[in-house]
Amino acid sequence: MNRLTGRILDFILVACALSMTVGVVGRGTLFQRPASDGLSGFKGWRDEFQFPRRIGRQDAAYKLVIWTDYQCPACRQFEKSLDTVRAQLGDSLAVIYRYDPLPIHPLAFPAAVAAECANEQGQFASMTQALFVTPLTGEKLPIASLIAISHIPNQVLLRSCIADSNAAAVAAVKADLVHVSSLNLRGTPGLQIGDRVSTGGLPASELLQRLRSARE
Repeated sequence: MNRLTGRILDFILVACALSMTVGVVGRGTLFQRPASDGLSGFKGWRDEFQFPRRIGRQDAAYKLVIWTDYQCPACRQFEKSLDTVRAQLGDSLAVIYRYDPLPIHPLAFPAAVAAECANEQGQFASMTQALFVTPLTGEKLPIASLIAISHIPNQVLLRSCIADSNAAAVAAVKADLVHVSSLNLRGTPGLQIGDRVSTGGLPASELLQRLRSARE
């Protein structure tokens, strides 16, 4: 191999490495990114904690907003950290969920619609749990499995709601997608703790520390 050929190969390898880096950092990656600060003190940040799609008490001392994708591996991993923090904080933690289904996850949007349809029956928490513990693969949602796990009372209504492309549930998911575009998130999960928004999940210890710091 002559010196010129070697330099050309070196250039190609560097270009490939940069391309892979952009792919990992870019919005919609399959890999979990480290949390990074987005907006701080953005206008109306307090209003985010009043959003009604909530698991926990409205007057909880600690509040967290999660922009989630039910098919995102990083979101599923973060739920484990969240379960650990819930066990420690109990009723003093409220989690507000917003939908951010990424285009690279084909079942993410219908999964969010299913969660919203369950929310219309007052079963958002149970469906969210079912969605995170059920493998979402293939071309269709495993609706029967989700119903069995979540114990939705009106199964016929749920199926009808999921199948209706004009349902209010679809509009709710689309509304979240419009809103999230203004928050400078680079992927999922997106987290709001206090007035700060960041991209990427956190280990339980760091999440707990940030929640407590936000109250100080």
